[in-house]
Amino acid sequence: MIRHLLHEVWNALSHYRLRTILTLCSIVWGVTSLVLLLAYGNGFGAAMMAAFDQIGKDLIVIFPGQTSLQAGGERAGRRIQLELRDVEALKEGVPAIEAISPEVRRWLPVAYGPRTKNYSIAGVHAAFGRIRNAEVEDGRFLCADDVRYQRRVAVIGATLKKELYNERPAVGSIVKIKGVGFTVIGVLRKKTQITNYSTPDDMTAFVPLTTLSTMVDARYLNNIVVMPASNQFRDRFIEALRSSLARAHRFSPRDERAVTIMDWNQFRSIVTALSTGLNLLLMIIGSLTLSIGAVGVMNIMLVSVNERTREIGVLRAIGAKRSHVLIQILLEGLALTTTGGVAGILLALVLSQAMGSLPLLSALEQDPSGRADIRLSVSGLVVLIAVCVLMLVGLAAALVPAMRAARLKPVEAIRGD
Repeated sequence: MIRHLLHEVWNALSHYRLRTILTLCSIVWGVTSLVLLLAYGNGFGAAMMAAFDQIGKDLIVIFPGQTSLQAGGERAGRRIQLELRDVEALKEGVPAIEAISPEVRRWLPVAYGPRTKNYSIAGVHAAFGRIRNAEVEDGRFLCADDVRYQRRVAVIGATLKKELYNERPAVGSIVKIKGVGFTVIGVLRKKTQITNYSTPDDMTAFVPLTTLSTMVDARYLNNIVVMPASNQFRDRFIEALRSSLARAHRFSPRDERAVTIMDWNQFRSIVTALSTGLNLLLMIIGSLTLSIGAVGVMNIMLVSVNERTREIGVLRAIGAKRSHVLIQILLEGLALTTTGGVAGILLALVLSQAMGSLPLLSALEQDPSGRADIRLSVSGLVVLIAVCVLMLVGLAAALVPAMRAARLKPVEAIRGD
């Protein structure tokens, strides 16, 4: 029975070759558009997330604040300043810390040869590079010995290096910070950041905090950066950080204004929502484009039913049931949409590979690596969504002609040809 139906479907489609080819072209165009739009949405989301993670994955930043509650005999409104002892208190009081670093930033004159300009100078510990995703393109980042022995070494950002050195190599050279010579030991890879809490890393020189403290007053920290050992139970982890600092500074652990603890992962939901919204919009646009092809399938199938009225009447007269006629017409419509869908997906794969990457943030930030560009990603999920939409559209397009053919009465169908 099934073999006979498939044979009839093939005969019907091959009999109207031009009509079948035109219908297939509309389906191929619709499916290709849908898949490419979804792939663009995936690539956009991935590019935005890559740019977001440039500041550091799972980053938590602690800023000084001001108390808003009375606690331990202390009045409200007391200024809470962060110091190096707080870093040690957090290490001892919160075992779930994977890495932690203090951070002191000052704007100081930086000179190399005849060129002098004020840049952000960040005094940090060695763990800062790991926490803040500081990838080194040339040389190395700061190490524990650099901090311990107060070495006059610096790691400079990509933009700072370009402005002071142009195309000349920087590693091994001597740069003067506030008149003091520092050996450049590393140059950071270009960062395409869409979030930050201070001067971009590309415009910053990183030096050991112990060395910077001999040049400026670095008693009070600008902030402390923290990486948790696990991404689970982040709320409890943040509560533990605040409680540890509350014990050290004698403020209430419930006082969220005493110190500001920013969990950078909370901003990931904004980027995720943005990319999800764009994906939904692109899916709707692609589905509407595919629906145009479905309308063509329905019209051609209706014409086919009208032209085959006598054939359908004869089939009904010799015993074919309505369900047989319904299934045959449905199979013809689904065969068209399935064939066009497979061809459309394959064409989309070829086009996505041919296009490569599309410029986005890398062009704005002049990042030659292209890490924040859109790469069309035809993932398994994209193909699954396209197939589901295709099946729904194909079924809807074939259902109307199939129901019309199934409702034809044998005598009227034979007489009305």
